[in-house]
Amino acid sequence: MWGVTIVAFTIGSVFGGAAVTALMGLFGAAALGGEPTSIWLAASAALAAGVLDLTPLRPWTPRRQVNEDWIGRYRGWVYGAGFGLQLGVGFAVFVMSWGYWAMLLISFMTASPAAGALTGAVFGLGRGLLLYLSRTNTTPESLGRFHERMMRYKRPTFMATAMMMVIVALTSLI
Repeated sequence: MWGVTIVAFTIGSVFGGAAVTALMGLFGAAALGGEPTSIWLAASAALAAGVLDLTPLRPWTPRRQVNEDWIGRYRGWVYGAGFGLQLGVGFAVFVMSWGYWAMLLISFMTASPAAGALTGAVFGLGRGLLLYLSRTNTTPESLGRFHERMMRYKRPTFMATAMMMVIVALTSLI
């Protein structure tokens, strides 16, 4: 059951990420006449997101999570795919990083649904694979301990990700 649910979650997450950013690429193609913007603008968006993530200023986000009532109501593959789809889309749930909004903007700037879809698919895959870290937790107690351990790494991981975004953006500008 867990294997089917987690695979459905990952597929849903990849599809959700690819769908929203393909749409952004399509909007970009229409608005930009099919001509992508320069790497400088895309790198500047990533740089701004990374710098903002290093500040206390948090991005706009909806104040909702996925509906946990689905777990007892639907088959594992249904709620797995549904949860994954919402997380892959990104703005359907909490948005923790300015990088998410930069990703949407960069997908728009590609002026390509295919390039946008690839960007979002990678984002969705990253979100989908995170669930595999919890695969050995078989009781509510072990899952609680797992979450406590993960929360200890939240801030350092968040800061390292923001710094990497800044470094990648700066090296793209050189």
